[in-house]
Amino acid sequence: MSWLAFLLLFAVQQGGDSTSSRGNDANCGKASVGLPPARVHGGQYATQGMFPWMVSLKNLKPENLHLKHYCGGTLYNNQWVITAAHCVDEPHGATDPSMWRVRVGLASVVTWEDGRQDYNVSKVIIHPVYHLVTVDTASQGQGFAHHDIALIKLASPVKVNSLVNNICLPDADATPGTDCVLSGWGYHDIQNQVENSESEILKWTYAPLLDPGYCSQDHVWGTWMVTSLLVCAGYEHGQDDACDGDSGGPLICPSPDGSRWELQGVVSWGDHPCGQTNKPTMYTRVTAFRSWIEQNIQAA
Repeated sequence: MSWLAFLLLFAVQQGGDSTSSRGNDANCGKASVGLPPARVHGGQYATQGMFPWMVSLKNLKPENLHLKHYCGGTLYNNQWVITAAHCVDEPHGATDPSMWRVRVGLASVVTWEDGRQDYNVSKVIIHPVYHLVTVDTASQGQGFAHHDIALIKLASPVKVNSLVNNICLPDADATPGTDCVLSGWGYHDIQNQVENSESEILKWTYAPLLDPGYCSQDHVWGTWMVTSLLVCAGYEHGQDDACDGDSGGPLICPSPDGSRWELQGVVSWGDHPCGQTNKPTMYTRVTAFRSWIEQNIQAA
């Protein structure tokens, strides 16, 4: 895709009309603020409206003072958020809706911004086969998750506007080499990973889809860790990648016709520290769970 087409994709206005696939709203996957073409090492800061489907999950446990950002998520279908199951599993409040709050329409997780919206949660659904596995490696215990996806239902529908909009779900997987984008409030400096140094402003970076054959090599993740339920994205050299605090957030890719953005992955697991050579982030593959997502939404 040319840079011009890539820029136009983010410049599409909310009022545009498009043919949507099953379950998608007609205007999903469109943003009112465009992406600059320049690539910035380590990611760059976003402004309000650049990623209108981006969600900040707030955990309401007493130790989480000041409702700090906890995990990312992606707004879908006006009243539902897609996130990672490991963000809402038992140690973090699990399926108790009263333990969560959702904020949309924001870029900063610290300062007040006009247009942001806060919502209580009415339901949390974790995939029934989700589980965590810890593997002893030469460096340290490496954790990874199976079926790492969850749904959060908001107590009331969001107000869709220039700062808040739904993402589209894809009908098919994007092909390796596609220039996709990840966003989140993870570590603000991937080269200097200090505990509790998550970014106060939403950051984003390009993350091209990698061939599963590369990611399943022994010096990367290995065949038994890379399954058909995962998407591998990033760079072989590392450095520009998801990091702590980005969990549950979106990996978005352009639709086949270039008219909108689609949610291809949910940030699941990666190396620690992040950004290492030959250790790209692994994302839950959304196409593998689309039926589960839609069935649970319809049944709720």
